Amino acid sequence: MTESLPDRFSSLAGKRLLVTGAAGFIGGALFHRLAGYGLDVVGTVLEATEAEALKARGLRADRLDLADPAPWDALLEGVDIVFNVAARFQETEFGEGDYDAVNNLGALKLAETAARCGVERFVHCSTVGVHGDVKQVPASEETPFNPMDLYHRTKLAGELAVLEFGRTLGPGMVVTVNRPAMVYGPGDLRMLKLFKTILDGSFRMIGSGKVLAHLGYIEDQTDSFLLSATAPRQTVHLEAFNIASGDPLTLNELAGLIAEAGEVRLSRLHIPVGPVWLAGLICEILWKPTGRRPPLFRRRVGFFTHNRAFDLSKARERLGYVSTWSHRDGIRDTIRWYRDQGLV
Repeated sequence: MTESLPDRFSSLAGKRLLVTGAAGFIGGALFHRLAGYGLDVVGTVLEATEAEALKARGLRADRLDLADPAPWDALLEGVDIVFNVAARFQETEFGEGDYDAVNNLGALKLAETAARCGVERFVHCSTVGVHGDVKQVPASEETPFNPMDLYHRTKLAGELAVLEFGRTLGPGMVVTVNRPAMVYGPGDLRMLKLFKTILDGSFRMIGSGKVLAHLGYIEDQTDSFLLSATAPRQTVHLEAFNIASGDPLTLNELAGLIAEAGEVRLSRLHIPVGPVWLAGLICEILWKPTGRRPPLFRRRVGFFTHNRAFDLSKARERLGYVSTWSHRDGIRDTIRWYRDQGLV
C-alpha cells in the first residue's frame, strides 16, 4: 500500500533514487520507506538471492559489491540521489583490507562514479563510532575522532575520503555525511542478544552499567536520511551530522527500560570487564581460521565500556531533524516485533 509523501520530503517526487545496502537493517528500512511512498527507487544488495527476494515483492533491486573493481556507471546513469548505506560490519573473519575495500575505497569509488554520472546528491552513511569512546559528553560533530576498531577506522577513512572528494566538485554534486548512533527497532537483529538475555533472565551487566549509550530508533534514522537529501545545499554540503533519538541513557537505564517493557525482573549482578574482554580476544583468535563468526568478540565488550552520547543540535538547526520516538516507545515496539517473529 502506497503512503502519501510528506510535504517536507516533496522534492523527492520525480527523482530517481538509489539505496545501497538495501538488504540490511538500516538500508532496508530506508529503501522500503522510499518504495512505500511510491518513489522511483532501486535498492542494491550483495547477493543474487537477496535481489531476487526483493524483486519477488515487486521492488526494484540490483547487485552491487562495493569491493568490485568493475565500473558502475551503468547502474548510476540517470540516478538523481544516492544513499550509500552499504558497509562491511561486525564480520571478524575479515581483515582490515577487506573492510577498507568496502567502507573506504568502495565508498569513494561510488561517490566518484555518482559525480561522473551527474548525480545531484550523495548521502553517505558513516557512524558516530568515528568518535569512539567519547571523552567530551555529549560529543559534537567537531569532537576529535577516536575510532576503536576495524569497522570504525575504515568508516572514518571512507567518510573523510568522500568529503575530500566533494570539495573538488565546485557547484556540482551535494555531498552529505550522516552518522547514525546505535540504531534499533523492528527488523534489527544486532541488538537481539541484549534484548533476549534481558527478557529470558540470563543478562548480567558487564562493568558498572554507568557508561552512556545513545540509541536511534529506525524511523528517526530514516527521517534523517530524507532530510539530508532534501535540505538546502548551503546547509548540508560537505557537512556531517550525528543522529540519534532523544537523550543518552546509562546502560543501567537502558537495561531497566527493556526489562520494564518486557515485564521481567532485571538481575542486579555485574561481571568484571577484564575477563570478558580477554575471552572475546581468545574467541577471535580461535575462530578466525574457521572463517566463522565467534560467539564473543571484543567489539561487543566495547558496548559496555565506551561512552557514546551526542549533541544533536547541528542536525536540528541545519536539517530540521527532531527525534519523534521516545526510548520507551521504541523499545516496546522492538520487543513486540521480536516476539511476533518468535525471536524472544
